[in-house]
Amino acid sequence: MTTKIAIAGAKGRMGQNLIRSGLSNPLTDIVGVFDISVIDQDFLKEMNLPNNLAITRESSFEVADVIIDFTSPKALFAFTESAVASNTGLVVGTTGLEPQHFNLLKQTGKSTKVFYAPNMSFGVNSFFNLARKAASYLKDFDIEIIETHHRFKKDSPSGTAIKLGEEIAEELNYSKDQFNFNRLQDQQERKKDEIGFSSIRGGNIPGEHTVIFHGENESIELTHRAFNREIFANGAIQAAIWLSKQNSGYYTYKDML
Repeated sequence: MTTKIAIAGAKGRMGQNLIRSGLSNPLTDIVGVFDISVIDQDFLKEMNLPNNLAITRESSFEVADVIIDFTSPKALFAFTESAVASNTGLVVGTTGLEPQHFNLLKQTGKSTKVFYAPNMSFGVNSFFNLARKAASYLKDFDIEIIETHHRFKKDSPSGTAIKLGEEIAEELNYSKDQFNFNRLQDQQERKKDEIGFSSIRGGNIPGEHTVIFHGENESIELTHRAFNREIFANGAIQAAIWLSKQNSGYYTYKDML
């Protein structure tokens, strides 16, 4: 039995990647696509989609088992409301979320099924585990995280970089208060137990994340590089298939691994 999915933000770069991944996966049927701008027949033809799809948010939530959303944090308020009303699953890969957004997703998980990951790549989520393992051995090393993305990315640091920091912090019993996002305003010596973050924007880089462990006379680097956006789209499609088989709840990539 296939999973019926609908794509939010279908006209965006990530939305179009999700459409291609969904069409190529024999376990999914795309039953809806919608965007802040109108979906017309020319777009459906360009993306090799049938002309009888749901093309609004309301109709997509009605017919889909799972909605996949990579749009923007502000869209979550409407999407979660629709998900609860229609008992539709929701896969969210949007970054730049704040505490109120996470609270909203967890609250929504009490009524329907919700899956959130700041990065849908299997490799990145394995990278988190490797970084935690390294941190457990290198407790006395200074830790810096550097992330690089395309010039169109709005949030900084990336959700993946923050998640990487959170995984390492959890391993070392650090708090998020020990994260340093801005050394320009923090003109002092580096604190021993902090995790520093740096962001680079340029070109069309899908995503690169490096964690550096600096010792007195040596350093160790772990890096994950995404060569295209297919890895994120394919991961989100797999998450949607997995989520369709779950009960109501709030899930993360760790639950699926």
